Amino acid sequence: MTRSEKTTTDALAPIVKWAGGKRQLIPAIRPLLPKKIATYTYCEPFMGGGALLWALHPRNAIVNDINSELMNMYTVVRDTPDELIAHLRQHINSPEYFYNLRMQDRVPHFAQRSPVERASRFIYLNKTCYNGLFRVNSAGEFNSPYGHYKRPNIVNEPTLLA
Repeated sequence: MTRSEKTTTDALAPIVKWAGGKRQLIPAIRPLLPKKIATYTYCEPFMGGGALLWALHPRNAIVNDINSELMNMYTVVRDTPDELIAHLRQHINSPEYFYNLRMQDRVPHFAQRSPVERASRFIYLNKTCYNGLFRVNSAGEFNSPYGHYKRPNIVNEPTLLA
């Protein structure tokens, strides 16, 4: 099966859970949008999980977010999804592993880790932290607690490839 056969617009969905996400509001938002929205360039200054972007699937889009780790994740998903998927498969769902990975942004040279490593960490923490809440303290360090999920969907391959 080729990648194009595996990636359909049906698989377009948010990769991460995000506070303020619009996923449940899509049915109410759609009627308020222009009828010919596909002919416009969609601009999203606060990307977050991107539920509206994925639901609309516009031809042209400009997206941004102040969270550099979130934007790094989207860049890695766009440019090197296979490498990201391979890296995501290495994660372990345990409190000890979670807290060890969570502490990595407190060590020197964290920002110099590869974009794939940082994106993989970001997705793992989002999928395994309490309520998928990406929260940082005043020093910019991720500080959400472990979520105790039995089987979090850390590697959602169809969505990552779409």
